[in-house]
Amino acid sequence: MRHLLIIYLFLVPLVLPADCRNLAPAQGVPAPQADEWTLATLNLWRLRDTRKDSRLDEPLSAAVLNRRIQALADFIAGPLQAPHMLAVQEVENRELLEKLTARLARKGHHYRVVLKEGNDPSGMDVGLLYRQPVRIASVSRLFAEQGFHGHSLFSRPPLRVTVQDPRQWQLVIVHLRSARGLHKPQVHGKRQSQAALLANWVGEQDGPLVMAGDFNTTWDAGRFSASYERFAESGLFNLWQRLPEPERYSFRHRCRPQALDHIWVSADLKMSVSRVAASRGNVGRYDSLYGSQGVAPVSDHDALVVYFSAKK
Repeated sequence: MRHLLIIYLFLVPLVLPADCRNLAPAQGVPAPQADEWTLATLNLWRLRDTRKDSRLDEPLSAAVLNRRIQALADFIAGPLQAPHMLAVQEVENRELLEKLTARLARKGHHYRVVLKEGNDPSGMDVGLLYRQPVRIASVSRLFAEQGFHGHSLFSRPPLRVTVQDPRQWQLVIVHLRSARGLHKPQVHGKRQSQAALLANWVGEQDGPLVMAGDFNTTWDAGRFSASYERFAESGLFNLWQRLPEPERYSFRHRCRPQALDHIWVSADLKMSVSRVAASRGNVGRYDSLYGSQGVAPVSDHDALVVYFSAKK
């Protein structure tokens, strides 16, 4: 047993992912102009509290949580330029987002929080931070009761937000099923069912609509792209197309760039988009991420930001 332990201690560091080479330097996004308002999406890399609520929960220590909250506040207020709306994924509860907004308030950015608990056995949810001039009319979950082979189809039900100002539109925040176990028919089927249900729902909607979040799929990646291709049939416009091809990524899988995080807009909002930007400095820095426990960098995803013109 002792020899096995020694072998384990030597091998584990070898299998942990290392920082990728030739990464783009850390870079924030441009500040919005006076006539623009912004929406960003960011995966918070399993932001948890200090309590163990389930078998799959891995709580943080109070010290690590404090550092992570501060680092996220610095990132949102700094490189992300305090977007007017920030769609977030992989956060355990509303309390954590309220801690984050309290830190942001110290920096002069006063956000409100939207989060509804989902079905994820490990406790992960999607949520929204928003600030003036944004006003929210209503919030609900989509497909929260939809089943799939005896379980919930959506562990993290899409969050539907009806926005009243600065214009009337619907925002849906998603975090779809990961590709872990994609070789299994049930995993592939679940990803396809999620994409199809959302695409069909989009087809039934009238008026301006935005879908944002971690879709866990991208284009031109074989079987991994099947759910992307199915959702693309919804007719929404993918805003990565507004960036040069080399910039179309928000994640690195085995150091290869991928666009997992997407913002899609309906045709009646497309003309309101003045520009799109992606932050840099998170993806591909695995050693730094694990070594700092999510402080520097703050996530394994980069953020995607869309700028809407208030004049259109």
